[in-house]
Amino acid sequence: MPLGSLACMLMALPLLDSLVRGGTWWVPAFVMMVAVAGVSALYRLSGWNVLPVPFLQALAVALLATPLFAGHMAPLGLLPTERVLVHLVTVFEQGMKTIDASAPPVSSSAGVMLVIALALAVLTGAADFLAVTARCPGMVGGLLLALVSVPVLLDGSGLDWLPATACAVGFLALLAMDMWVRGHEWGARVPDERGSRAGTPGSVRVPDGPDSRARKLGAVRGVATVSLASAAAVLLAVTVPLMLPSLRTDTLRTMLDGTRIGTGGNHITTTHPLVSLRRDLSFSDRRVLTYRTDAEQPPYLRTYVLDEFDGVNWTMTPVNASIGTRVDGELPLPTGWGSAPSEDVVTTRISLDSETPRMDFLPLPYWARTVRAPGEWYADPRSLMVFTTDSAPTGLNFTVETVDRVPTAEELADTGNPRSLPGDYRNLPNGLDPRVRELTDALTEEARTPYERAVALQEYFTGGAFTYDLDPPSVPSDADPLVHFLLEDRVGYCEQFAGAMAVMARQAGIPARVAVGYTAGERMGDGRWAVSSGDAHAWPELYFEGAGWLRFEPTPAAADGQGSASVPDYSRGSEEGGADSPGTVPEESELSPDEASEDPREDGAPEEEPSQAPEEGGEPEDEPTSSVAAPGDGSPTAGGLAWLPVAGAAAVGVLLLLVLPALVRALVRWSRTTALSAGTAGAAEAHTAWRELRDTCLDLGGTWTPAESPRATAERLARSGPSPATAEPGGLMSGAAREPVPPEAAEALWRLALAEESARYAPSPGSPEGLREDLWTALSGLDAAVGPGARLRAVLLPRSLAPWHRPRPAPGPGPVTL
Repeated sequence: MPLGSLACMLMALPLLDSLVRGGTWWVPAFVMMVAVAGVSALYRLSGWNVLPVPFLQALAVALLATPLFAGHMAPLGLLPTERVLVHLVTVFEQGMKTIDASAPPVSSSAGVMLVIALALAVLTGAADFLAVTARCPGMVGGLLLALVSVPVLLDGSGLDWLPATACAVGFLALLAMDMWVRGHEWGARVPDERGSRAGTPGSVRVPDGPDSRARKLGAVRGVATVSLASAAAVLLAVTVPLMLPSLRTDTLRTMLDGTRIGTGGNHITTTHPLVSLRRDLSFSDRRVLTYRTDAEQPPYLRTYVLDEFDGVNWTMTPVNASIGTRVDGELPLPTGWGSAPSEDVVTTRISLDSETPRMDFLPLPYWARTVRAPGEWYADPRSLMVFTTDSAPTGLNFTVETVDRVPTAEELADTGNPRSLPGDYRNLPNGLDPRVRELTDALTEEARTPYERAVALQEYFTGGAFTYDLDPPSVPSDADPLVHFLLEDRVGYCEQFAGAMAVMARQAGIPARVAVGYTAGERMGDGRWAVSSGDAHAWPELYFEGAGWLRFEPTPAAADGQGSASVPDYSRGSEEGGADSPGTVPEESELSPDEASEDPREDGAPEEEPSQAPEEGGEPEDEPTSSVAAPGDGSPTAGGLAWLPVAGAAAVGVLLLLVLPALVRALVRWSRTTALSAGTAGAAEAHTAWRELRDTCLDLGGTWTPAESPRATAERLARSGPSPATAEPGGLMSGAAREPVPPEAAEALWRLALAEESARYAPSPGSPEGLREDLWTALSGLDAAVGPGARLRAVLLPRSLAPWHRPRPAPGPGPVTL
């Protein structure tokens, strides 16, 4: 049953595959789950009290955590120290923060894998307790239901049919195994007056009559009914969510997404708008909306504005939903605009797809002068985000009038300090890595104006040194995500590019924030524009006095980047202060990737000469960027959990499983021998010594027949040692010795047999002396009577632990009695 519960939980493991990026996230969980079930299975073979099983399982999980997640800093890769424990706690906390701040699929960092492995190990231990100890395997279904609810609540695409089917089949297999075990625990079948099955000892074969055929037909009907009911349940669970769009949109998950959490008064907050972005990036084939517009080249559609940075994430401050901010007529002018523009108005009619989850924040072009949408909507005065506090309908249609005011590069080059901007959008948390500031200063040291600094920062990202990838390598657990992106791997998608440039812009003295929404999408044949979830995007907005908040584009575009992204004309630089003039972006010879990523904390590191920049046309990523290991280099910290630690941890787990039977057998022998006193012994001690003699004989490949008397067994062992059950050439027991045991061992065997007979049959069993010494002498004699191969197998693969090797009384010729 422990192995059955393990198989059931392993078949539910694919349920989490859609929630985690990376192909090896399941390896630590698999190792810990196997260890939990293996400890339970091997310990229960001893027949002792099952109370210590959960504690032994917890100990096994704790011991495996070191080689799996801290092997690079532990002595021998296995021994937990105080430093290792602190590291494990830190990794676990980072994993919880990643899961809490991100939406699926999350990156398979070491912290995320540790959280998943521990959670599944706990669930496996609970399933083992319910199915094996409590003998209530049906309650394991509650654990599986809780596991199924995780992707149902968190994954917008719902539950895939294949993992759901595998989970259901595993649960049904566990129930079937429990029924089979219960049936065999009743023993042999008792024949009745109608006879019994052929082969039952003492039974008489009776031809099948009408009653027998009716019983067989009823059994077939029962099996067919159970099979059809199970198949129907699995089929309904898989197909109903696919047939009902309301279940696919997952209202409960949308509620838990936290887009409206009251804070009192007239303000509402959102949890993490970038969560929606990450979710959209994982479903690139789903249409979100379509629109018609008068603009030849439509602008981006902005949904959220994130203006707070905590060192890791960009988040949104509370927005105002008072009566004064209700959308009624024209929206407020953007900050920095002195008057309403006189340019032509552009009308855009937007239609949200019916299967798109409800949007409480509207995707709008910037600047939206008017918005006409059914319901009650509010416009935040600072960010001009348009949102509702009611439940927005699906398939919403609304109209937006915008004024596309595009400044020129020359106008931006003449802007001064931000005087009319309320609040300071240049604040950054303390504790940022100083290397980011050094990189910013190096990139902007020759720039004369805020505009030139902004262009220099943008071209640092778009100049070819960075790689766009929707599935970037995971960040090492002990690395700063911003530093890792800027100075080490330089691989990411729009969220990393936008957030990093906004941070560097603030360091350069430019007010900055991050906008989240969609690019313009793709134009269709009927004149409409279609926006899919693959067009979900994030970009930085920088503030310039007199021009207001302007979009910049650090994310690489074209075929090797986000194809629908576009760089605004005004951000390409002017002739006087453009990218080609002094004071903008340093040449690669002035700031090589090696210098940008050099770790100042490493003493004695040789400083790269400026002439060692990558050759023209070469890939900067191919150059060494830091002494810190890059993902995939095989170092213990690379990629959170590289292949080498995984392989080492798997080898350690396999080794522990191989050694575990020997440890359990040694523990059983130690408990028995210590129970034997050095002086006199009673009936219980005689039985204990005889059981240890029996198990040793079985371990050495010998036979043990309960039909033999203790004296006959002692004579046989003294004459031929633990003779094998089979001696076929090449068989497992072939080549075992049949030499007699030493004389002192034969005498010890005889005394053990007499003590066992006295304990069994004497009205008042005696108290033989030296029982413990006799046992050790007899065991040594049996070991000497076999070859070294048999002794090694007895240590590593003790047959006495397997219940099917335990001797059972042979059935008698008469009817079976219970």
